[in-house]
Amino acid sequence: MGTEIDDVALTIPASAGYLVLARLALSAVCRLTPLEPEEVADLKLAVTESSNEFIEEGETRRRLDYLVSLEADRLTVEVSGTPAAGQAPEQELGRAIIEATVDAFEFEPGRTILTKRLAAGAV
Repeated sequence: MGTEIDDVALTIPASAGYLVLARLALSAVCRLTPLEPEEVADLKLAVTESSNEFIEEGETRRRLDYLVSLEADRLTVEVSGTPAAGQAPEQELGRAIIEATVDAFEFEPGRTILTKRLAAGAV
């Protein structure tokens, strides 16, 4: 693959029942990487936690967008949507889990970016 960038985009309803689709898509992309199963599980947990910030049960109109980018030295997952109301305590715990499971992260209003580093040139 070299320095070529491969992206996978997915849009789902902002409902917990659809998170399995995002996790499955991420698992498929991770098969192209040298990540160990434990690292993939950590990344899937981080994606779930970052998604929770945007999920509001009973809401069917809002969407949650994922962009998974695979590069030679890293895998990046961008999660974006409209933040759900009233999730401050859960959000704090979720962000602590994210910090513990990925190599780099960035929180912005309406968007979270997660990065897992790969061995140089592994992809």
